[in-house]
Amino acid sequence: MSDRSREVDRRIVAELHRDSRQTNVAIARKVGLTEGAVRRRIENLVAAGAVRFTIETSPDLLGRHTTALLRVRCAPHLVDEVIAALASQPALERVYHVTGQFDLTVVGHFESTTHLREFTIETIGAIAGAVEIQSEIVLQALTVPPEGAKAVPDDEVDGDGGVADGASLAGSGA
Repeated sequence: MSDRSREVDRRIVAELHRDSRQTNVAIARKVGLTEGAVRRRIENLVAAGAVRFTIETSPDLLGRHTTALLRVRCAPHLVDEVIAALASQPALERVYHVTGQFDLTVVGHFESTTHLREFTIETIGAIAGAVEIQSEIVLQALTVPPEGAKAVPDDEVDGDGGVADGASLAGSGA
């Protein structure tokens, strides 16, 4: 694949990241291709596993008002087993195997700090191989947009994906 082709694919992906519901015609206008070329490139990116389409839901909408990062240190020979046990937990969004003092960083959404405490003690604490747990409650989440767009705190995004009335763009000085 040529550098130009890679750059066009990057621009298409950036447009999808900005608004995945926009039409191929709209994307084509922005990247200087035909609708058919954009459609084929997106199909190829999906087939290669480079792009996938999903929805993102607000944890608040699901009654999960407390987001936490959990760091888990594992017995060295049981890391895969701990990952498998955590991967089946509905309160968790992501399980990352990482370097550093802890083996795993886990992102979870909980109904309350009480639910987080119970999950930490009763669920993770019961997993053979999980030897230490550290939790951090998220105070504010910020979604990082594609290059050139302004970052907006997640709690200032309205239901249509736009900036809610009265919200300011992070870093805009507004």
